[in-house]
Amino acid sequence: MYRRLLFLFLCLSTLLPAQKFPDLDPDNESVYRVRTLWEGIGGLGVMVGATSGIDALRDKPSISDETLTRLQNMEVGRLDRWGLEQDALKRFKSEEVSDYFFNGSVLLPITLFIDKKFRKDWLDIGVLYLQAHALSAFTYAFSPLGPRFIDRYRPVAYYDELSFDDRRFGNNRNSFFSGHVSTTAVGTFFFTKVLSDYNPQWTAGHRAIAFTLASLPPAFVAVQRVRALKHFPTDTVVGLGVGAFFGIMVPHVHKVWARNHRTSLSLGGGFHDGAGGAGLVLTF
Repeated sequence: MYRRLLFLFLCLSTLLPAQKFPDLDPDNESVYRVRTLWEGIGGLGVMVGATSGIDALRDKPSISDETLTRLQNMEVGRLDRWGLEQDALKRFKSEEVSDYFFNGSVLLPITLFIDKKFRKDWLDIGVLYLQAHALSAFTYAFSPLGPRFIDRYRPVAYYDELSFDDRRFGNNRNSFFSGHVSTTAVGTFFFTKVLSDYNPQWTAGHRAIAFTLASLPPAFVAVQRVRALKHFPTDTVVGLGVGAFFGIMVPHVHKVWARNHRTSLSLGGGFHDGAGGAGLVLTF
């Protein structure tokens, strides 16, 4: 599990440095190359499939009473012990708070359209945002990294002060990784990535501050999900990495695609010292 976590952050770290794109004018042209119809249909299809997969994960078999009793005597890793040191009676309040930030992060990229330079590209940005969420959800629902293949008990199953009825639900097998945190990270990191791409004048320092701020909402949700007894700390760290990866990667790939397909055509002519000249330049 820790190797997967290290791999995610190594991949993410390669995306953060700023890149210079020639002749970029976000006020007058789209930063991204998007085939809106086909990519929109594809993203919607992946999202529908992922949603169905996530619903199916909630119907895992119930946890037996014998297993619940055995969990009370099991040791967890040092990094995850904090997940078993919470106040079980306050779990619902923490869950409610995490939902507020979760929902707010999903809506955050909509605020980009207050500015007309984003508003003119609303369809491209909207399709990319759908893709980012769809890929993150699909990773949770069907990849070897998610609970379909990793049957990890949520912290709530370990708390002997709670009744067996509270602890035996099949959904309590889906601790790894945190879908709430990954979805929150998609929203905040996508918002920051698009904001950065449309402001090429930003320095490396500006971007470092922006992406640091983008990590705060999912980090807060991560803490609340641990307090809600839904996840161990490592579940939330991996969720943050997955969400941030797709929130950055999807627009980044389309930005590179736009750069590689951008063409400029210039015609010019003039006379100098009695000599005439004309030129045609096509640049890819």
